[in-house]
Amino acid sequence: MTGYLLRVESIHKNLGGKEILKGASLNMHRGDTKVIIGPSGAGKSTLLRCVNLLMRPDSGRIFLDDEEITGKHVNLSHVRSEIGFVFQHFNLFMHLTALDNVKLGLVKVKKLSGQEAESNAARALRDVGIQDTLFRNYPAQLSGGQQQRVAIARAIAMEPKIILLDEPTSALDPELIGEVLRVMEQLAQSRTTMLAVTHEIGFAKNVADEIVFMDDGVVLETGTPADLLANPKHERTQRFLGKISELYGVKRTGA
Repeated sequence: MTGYLLRVESIHKNLGGKEILKGASLNMHRGDTKVIIGPSGAGKSTLLRCVNLLMRPDSGRIFLDDEEITGKHVNLSHVRSEIGFVFQHFNLFMHLTALDNVKLGLVKVKKLSGQEAESNAARALRDVGIQDTLFRNYPAQLSGGQQQRVAIARAIAMEPKIILLDEPTSALDPELIGEVLRVMEQLAQSRTTMLAVTHEIGFAKNVADEIVFMDDGVVLETGTPADLLANPKHERTQRFLGKISELYGVKRTGA
Protein backbone atom coordinates (compact mmCIF):
# COMPACT_ATOMS: atom_id res chain seq x y z
CA MET A 1 0.00 0.00 0.00
CA THR A 2 1.45 3.34 -1.06
CA GLY A 3 -0.99 5.71 0.65
CA TYR A 4 -1.80 7.39 -2.66
CA LEU A 5 -5.31 7.37 -4.09
CA LEU A 6 -3.97 8.01 -7.61
CA ARG A 7 -0.60 7.11 -9.08
CA VAL A 8 0.30 7.98 -12.66
CA GLU A 9 3.59 6.41 -13.68
CA SER A 10 5.50 7.49 -16.79
CA ILE A 11 2.56 7.81 -19.19
CA HIS A 12 3.31 8.06 -22.91
CA LYS A 13 0.70 8.84 -25.57
CA ASN A 14 0.97 9.44 -29.31
CA LEU A 15 -1.82 11.10 -31.27
CA GLY A 16 -1.72 11.48 -35.04
CA GLY A 17 1.94 10.53 -35.12
CA LYS A 18 2.88 13.15 -32.54
CA GLU A 19 4.11 12.29 -29.06
CA ILE A 20 1.82 14.24 -26.71
CA LEU A 21 2.80 12.67 -23.39
CA LYS A 22 6.45 11.78 -22.86
CA GLY A 23 6.55 10.06 -19.50
CA ALA A 24 4.18 12.17 -17.39
CA SER A 25 3.93 11.12 -13.73
CA LEU A 26 2.07 12.38 -10.67
CA ASN A 27 0.61 11.15 -7.36
CA MET A 28 -2.41 12.24 -5.32
CA HIS A 29 -3.57 11.59 -1.79
CA ARG A 30 -7.25 11.17 -0.99
CA GLY A 31 -8.90 14.52 -0.27
CA ASP A 32 -6.32 16.57 -2.18
CA THR A 33 -7.03 19.24 -4.75
CA LYS A 34 -4.32 19.28 -7.38
CA VAL A 35 -4.23 21.79 -10.24
CA ILE A 36 -2.34 21.27 -13.49
CA ILE A 37 -1.16 24.40 -15.29
CA GLY A 38 0.99 24.94 -18.34
CA PRO A 39 0.97 26.24 -21.91
CA SER A 40 -1.36 25.03 -24.63
CA GLY A 41 -0.15 21.77 -26.13
CA ALA A 42 1.61 20.67 -22.94
CA GLY A 43 -0.49 17.49 -22.74
CA LYS A 44 -2.62 18.49 -19.77
CA SER A 45 -6.00 17.43 -21.16
CA THR A 46 -4.55 14.30 -22.74
CA LEU A 47 -3.21 13.28 -19.33
CA LEU A 48 -6.67 13.64 -17.77
CA ARG A 49 -8.21 11.57 -20.54
CA CYS A 50 -5.65 8.86 -19.97
CA VAL A 51 -6.38 8.83 -16.24
CA ASN A 52 -10.03 7.86 -16.77
CA LEU A 53 -9.22 5.77 -19.85
CA LEU A 54 -11.06 7.91 -22.38
CA MET A 55 -7.70 7.45 -24.07
CA ARG A 56 -5.55 4.39 -23.54
CA PRO A 57 -1.93 5.23 -22.70
CA ASP A 58 0.60 3.74 -25.11
CA SER A 59 2.83 2.88 -22.14
CA GLY A 60 3.09 3.56 -18.44
CA ARG A 61 0.74 2.57 -15.63
CA ILE A 62 -2.08 4.18 -13.66
CA PHE A 63 -3.23 3.00 -10.24
CA LEU A 64 -6.41 3.92 -8.38
CA ASP A 65 -6.45 2.85 -4.74
CA ASP A 66 -3.40 0.67 -5.46
CA GLU A 67 -5.23 -1.23 -8.21
CA GLU A 68 -3.82 -0.90 -11.72
CA ILE A 69 -6.53 0.39 -14.06
CA THR A 70 -4.36 0.23 -17.18
CA GLY A 71 -4.27 -3.57 -17.22
CA LYS A 72 -5.61 -5.54 -20.19
CA HIS A 73 -8.70 -6.92 -18.48
CA VAL A 74 -9.85 -3.84 -16.59
CA ASN A 75 -13.60 -3.18 -16.37
CA LEU A 76 -13.91 0.20 -18.10
CA SER A 77 -17.43 0.90 -16.86
CA HIS A 78 -16.40 0.26 -13.27
CA VAL A 79 -13.29 2.46 -13.57
CA ARG A 80 -15.25 5.34 -15.06
CA SER A 81 -17.88 5.07 -12.34
CA GLU A 82 -15.11 5.71 -9.80
CA ILE A 83 -13.51 8.60 -11.73
CA GLY A 84 -15.80 11.55 -12.40
CA PHE A 85 -15.04 13.73 -15.42
CA VAL A 86 -16.14 17.32 -16.05
CA PHE A 87 -15.56 18.42 -19.62
CA GLN A 88 -14.73 21.86 -20.95
CA HIS A 89 -17.88 21.96 -23.09
CA PHE A 90 -20.26 20.38 -20.54
CA ASN A 91 -21.12 17.27 -22.66
CA LEU A 92 -24.72 17.21 -21.42
CA PHE A 93 -27.42 15.31 -23.30
CA MET A 94 -29.42 18.06 -24.96
CA HIS A 95 -32.62 15.97 -25.10
CA LEU A 96 -32.60 15.33 -21.34
CA THR A 97 -33.54 17.74 -18.56
CA ALA A 98 -30.98 18.84 -15.99
CA LEU A 99 -32.38 16.30 -13.52
CA ASP A 100 -32.39 13.47 -16.05
CA ASN A 101 -28.80 14.24 -17.10
CA VAL A 102 -27.72 13.67 -13.51
CA LYS A 103 -30.02 10.66 -12.99
CA LEU A 104 -28.81 8.76 -16.04
CA GLY A 105 -25.57 7.39 -14.63
CA LEU A 106 -27.20 6.58 -11.30
CA VAL A 107 -29.75 4.38 -13.07
CA LYS A 108 -27.58 2.90 -15.83
CA VAL A 109 -24.31 2.42 -13.95
CA LYS A 110 -25.17 2.42 -10.24
CA LYS A 111 -28.43 0.53 -10.88
CA LEU A 112 -30.42 2.69 -8.46
CA SER A 113 -34.20 2.70 -8.60
CA GLY A 114 -35.82 5.62 -10.38
CA GLN A 115 -36.98 7.18 -7.11
CA GLU A 116 -33.62 6.83 -5.37
CA ALA A 117 -31.76 8.11 -8.44
CA GLU A 118 -34.05 11.13 -8.63
CA SER A 119 -33.53 11.90 -4.95
CA ASN A 120 -29.74 11.64 -5.23
CA ALA A 121 -29.68 13.67 -8.46
CA ALA A 122 -31.79 16.42 -6.90
CA ARG A 123 -29.46 16.57 -3.90
CA ALA A 124 -26.41 16.86 -6.16
CA LEU A 125 -28.02 19.65 -8.17
CA ARG A 126 -28.86 21.57 -5.01
CA ASP A 127 -25.30 21.07 -3.78
CA VAL A 128 -23.99 22.96 -6.82
CA GLY A 129 -26.57 25.75 -6.48
CA ILE A 130 -29.11 24.68 -9.12
CA GLN A 131 -32.59 25.68 -7.95
CA ASP A 132 -35.45 23.18 -8.01
CA THR A 133 -37.26 25.36 -10.56
CA LEU A 134 -34.51 24.56 -13.08
CA PHE A 135 -34.53 20.77 -12.64
CA ARG A 136 -36.92 20.26 -15.58
CA ASN A 137 -35.12 22.67 -17.87
CA TYR A 138 -33.18 21.36 -20.85
CA PRO A 139 -29.53 22.40 -21.33
CA ALA A 140 -30.48 24.90 -24.05
CA GLN A 141 -32.65 26.68 -21.46
CA LEU A 142 -29.73 27.08 -19.04
CA SER A 143 -26.80 29.49 -19.00
CA GLY A 144 -23.31 28.17 -19.63
CA GLY A 145 -22.52 28.43 -15.93
CA GLN A 146 -25.67 26.51 -15.03
CA GLN A 147 -24.87 23.83 -17.59
CA GLN A 148 -21.37 23.38 -16.18
CA ARG A 149 -22.76 23.14 -12.65
CA VAL A 150 -25.17 20.44 -13.86
CA ALA A 151 -22.15 18.64 -15.32
CA ILE A 152 -20.38 18.87 -11.95
CA ALA A 153 -23.53 17.61 -10.21
CA ARG A 154 -23.58 14.65 -12.61
CA ALA A 155 -20.02 13.82 -11.57
CA ILE A 156 -20.46 14.16 -7.80
CA ALA A 157 -23.80 12.28 -7.78
CA MET A 158 -21.90 9.12 -8.73
CA GLU A 159 -19.80 9.49 -5.55
CA PRO A 160 -16.54 8.84 -7.41
CA LYS A 161 -13.20 8.43 -5.71
CA ILE A 162 -11.78 11.35 -7.69
CA ILE A 163 -13.14 14.05 -10.00
CA LEU A 164 -11.19 15.23 -13.05
CA LEU A 165 -12.00 18.69 -14.41
CA ASP A 166 -10.72 19.68 -17.84
CA GLU A 167 -10.62 23.48 -18.08
CA PRO A 168 -14.17 23.71 -16.67
CA THR A 169 -14.42 27.50 -16.99
CA SER A 170 -12.72 28.13 -20.33
CA ALA A 171 -15.94 27.90 -22.39
CA LEU A 172 -17.81 30.35 -20.15
CA ASP A 173 -18.44 34.06 -20.44
CA PRO A 174 -16.39 36.00 -17.87
CA GLU A 175 -19.40 36.84 -15.68
CA LEU A 176 -20.28 33.13 -15.35
CA ILE A 177 -16.84 31.86 -14.36
CA GLY A 178 -17.21 32.83 -10.71
CA GLU A 179 -20.25 30.64 -10.06
CA VAL A 180 -18.41 27.54 -11.28
CA LEU A 181 -15.25 28.40 -9.35
CA ARG A 182 -17.32 28.79 -6.17
CA VAL A 183 -18.65 25.25 -6.59
CA MET A 184 -15.11 23.95 -7.14
CA GLU A 185 -13.95 25.79 -4.02
CA GLN A 186 -16.77 24.21 -2.01
CA LEU A 187 -15.75 20.77 -3.26
CA ALA A 188 -12.14 21.44 -2.26
CA GLN A 189 -13.22 22.59 1.20
CA SER A 190 -15.24 19.39 1.64
CA ARG A 191 -12.05 17.42 0.76
CA THR A 192 -13.42 16.00 -2.48
CA THR A 193 -10.42 14.63 -4.35
CA MET A 194 -10.01 16.77 -7.48
CA LEU A 195 -7.48 16.93 -10.30
CA ALA A 196 -8.16 20.01 -12.40
CA VAL A 197 -6.63 21.48 -15.52
CA THR A 198 -7.28 25.21 -15.42
CA HIS A 199 -5.93 28.61 -16.37
CA GLU A 200 -7.58 30.14 -13.31
CA ILE A 201 -4.40 30.89 -11.40
CA GLY A 202 -6.32 32.65 -8.64
CA PHE A 203 -8.29 29.47 -7.96
CA ALA A 204 -5.10 27.42 -7.95
CA LYS A 205 -3.44 29.86 -5.57
CA ASN A 206 -6.34 29.89 -3.09
CA VAL A 207 -7.54 26.29 -3.16
CA ALA A 208 -4.95 23.83 -4.47
CA ASP A 209 -2.92 21.63 -2.15
CA GLU A 210 -0.38 21.29 -4.94
CA ILE A 211 0.18 22.79 -8.38
CA VAL A 212 1.65 20.76 -11.22
CA PHE A 213 3.40 22.54 -14.09
CA MET A 214 3.45 20.61 -17.36
CA ASP A 215 5.25 21.42 -20.59
CA ASP A 216 5.99 19.38 -23.70
CA GLY A 217 4.35 16.22 -22.40
CA VAL A 218 6.06 15.95 -19.02
CA VAL A 219 5.64 17.23 -15.47
CA LEU A 220 8.45 19.73 -15.00
CA GLU A 221 7.73 20.96 -11.51
CA THR A 222 5.33 20.53 -8.61
CA GLY A 223 4.88 22.45 -5.40
CA THR A 224 2.49 24.19 -3.06
CA PRO A 225 0.89 27.34 -4.46
CA ALA A 226 3.12 29.43 -2.19
CA ASP A 227 6.27 27.75 -3.47
CA LEU A 228 5.53 27.19 -7.14
CA LEU A 229 3.78 30.47 -7.92
CA ALA A 230 6.04 32.70 -5.85
CA ASN A 231 9.38 31.03 -6.42
CA PRO A 232 9.39 28.50 -9.28
CA LYS A 233 12.66 26.65 -9.67
CA HIS A 234 12.48 25.54 -13.31
CA GLU A 235 13.34 28.16 -15.93
CA ARG A 236 10.38 27.15 -18.12
CA THR A 237 7.98 27.56 -15.20
CA GLN A 238 9.47 30.98 -14.51
CA ARG A 239 8.90 32.07 -18.11
CA PHE A 240 5.31 30.78 -18.15
CA LEU A 241 4.38 32.49 -14.90
CA GLY A 242 6.22 35.63 -15.96
CA LYS A 243 3.87 36.01 -18.94
CA ILE A 244 0.75 35.83 -16.80
CA SER A 245 1.96 37.43 -13.57
CA GLU A 246 0.55 40.86 -14.33
CA LEU A 247 -2.80 39.48 -15.50
CA TYR A 248 -3.34 37.35 -12.38
CA GLY A 249 -1.39 39.39 -9.88
CA VAL A 250 1.08 36.61 -9.14
CA LYS A 251 4.35 37.99 -7.81
CA ARG A 252 7.48 35.91 -7.55
CA THR A 253 10.28 36.26 -5.07
CA GLY A 254 12.91 38.52 -6.60
CA ALA A 255 10.65 39.54 -9.48
